[in-house]
Amino acid sequence: MRFIVIRHAESQWNREGIIQGQLDSPVTHHGQRQIAALMVALKDTPFSQIFSSPSGRAMTTAQALATLNQCTVSSDARLHERHFGCLQGLPYHQAMRSHRELTSRIFAGEPTASAPEGESAHDVAQRMSAFFLSFPPSLRGTFGVVTHGHALQALIWQLQGGDWMDDTSRYDHPNCSYSVIEVGNGRLQLQNWGVATHLRALHPAPI
Repeated sequence: MRFIVIRHAESQWNREGIIQGQLDSPVTHHGQRQIAALMVALKDTPFSQIFSSPSGRAMTTAQALATLNQCTVSSDARLHERHFGCLQGLPYHQAMRSHRELTSRIFAGEPTASAPEGESAHDVAQRMSAFFLSFPPSLRGTFGVVTHGHALQALIWQLQGGDWMDDTSRYDHPNCSYSVIEVGNGRLQLQNWGVATHLRALHPAPI
């Protein structure tokens, strides 16, 4: 099994610097341009099915890919963004004022850091891995997966060894970039990560 694992297109809160977590905001006009560039990049990659986080911004991205491939989209909560607890919905600069130490630890990529009632990167990596390992070994094909930036950081961190001293934030994925994962014999193998060459020609719209 081969999975193309995609970060959703730019959302309004991405653009405004607001910590989304499992809250939501719509895809921007620039995000729609990112989706168009992604579809061109993947036009020769036929997907058997698309899986998506239940968030609206992920589903918008997934539905475009499903239309291109004439296949269905299935939502799975294990693909949701990391839950940031009390930080969700706050502009980043406000979170730094009100929860400076906690915000710094989380966004510096400390694998075990979590907000109250939120998740650590390690927590997210566990549920993301469980999703990919839940398919029957006999299944063949290429599948699209649309998820989120911090969820992808956590997953790639784990696939790169899961070193507790490592910085998960260095596995950052721009909106509509993707990674490639092969699954076989009960193992996940990272083939490529953070592919974003298809986005080079795009210039962010002025705020």
